Amino acid sequence: MKVVNVHSHIVPDCFWEANEKDGNWYGASLFTRDGIRYINAMNRVAGPIDEKWQFNPSERTGFMDRQGVDVHVLSVAPYLTNYHLDPDEGLASARELNDGIAEFAAACPDRFIGLGTVPMQDTPAAVEELERSMGNLGLAGVELNTNMEGHNWDEERFLPFFQAAERLGAFVFFHPHNPAGSDRTGRYYLSNLISFPLDTTIAIASFIFGGVLDKCPNLNLCFAHGGGYACFGIGRMDFGAGVRPEPRVNEIKGMPSDYLQHLYYDSITHSDEGLKYLVDRVGADRVMLGDDFPFDMGPADPVGWLNSLNHLNNFEKRRILGENAQAVFGIEG
Repeated sequence: MKVVNVHSHIVPDCFWEANEKDGNWYGASLFTRDGIRYINAMNRVAGPIDEKWQFNPSERTGFMDRQGVDVHVLSVAPYLTNYHLDPDEGLASARELNDGIAEFAAACPDRFIGLGTVPMQDTPAAVEELERSMGNLGLAGVELNTNMEGHNWDEERFLPFFQAAERLGAFVFFHPHNPAGSDRTGRYYLSNLISFPLDTTIAIASFIFGGVLDKCPNLNLCFAHGGGYACFGIGRMDFGAGVRPEPRVNEIKGMPSDYLQHLYYDSITHSDEGLKYLVDRVGADRVMLGDDFPFDMGPADPVGWLNSLNHLNNFEKRRILGENAQAVFGIEG
């Protein structure tokens, strides 16, 4: 079995090189505060930056070896997806990122699998870039934010993209950025601690109630941070679908809870009890290892943490550590 981390980020060289040359990359820039470097991007200050953010392939695989991780599925830091740019700039920035991710992955193809990013402010361009990324660059799918500048993914204009993702067999990984509730979560890091999982929950509910999962039943969708609060709150969604007309406006084929087992989730629940609940709710075959590399909001030792859990049996641990991802990505070993 290969140990596969599906939630690991990369900040491609195009960002660092542009900042060294011009001081910014499509408006995202570096700055220093109290001797510590940060990234200032649209709606987000990210940091503090440490050496892992700029690891080359050899340095990164060395770190993975120390963790006991065989494969990283690479997705760009979500604040660089640039949905706020005009469509032409959004496409240009996505192409730069995808070229960089593909180049990085190609340096160690047995250790890295790349996910692209696409300009979702322009659905036809997003489809075209997904096709290029998977067809020409060999990427395995795409990372999307959990919303598109405040728009949910069940809007009709996005359906052609998800139809294309289904047709191509793309792995679609959702990560929160610019989340709902940010107007009230500016202090105490609550925008991350509370609003991130909230926005993920909204995204999952929108896919379910919007009927997207009925229209595209073979999508491979994976949600960061254990799917946010979706699995915990699914009972309320089921209840509401039974007593209110609004949740059934799209005539979805099942109850909301019926769809949870058709999605994937990473293991970043931040508690033993949270992961146990997730596995009990959706099954061990729908959960994959993650650690949010190189950032600090995931377990420092994801393999050791998972192996330490007494409430998971060896079969469940193997599924989460790698067997699920091996099946999805076609990884041998």
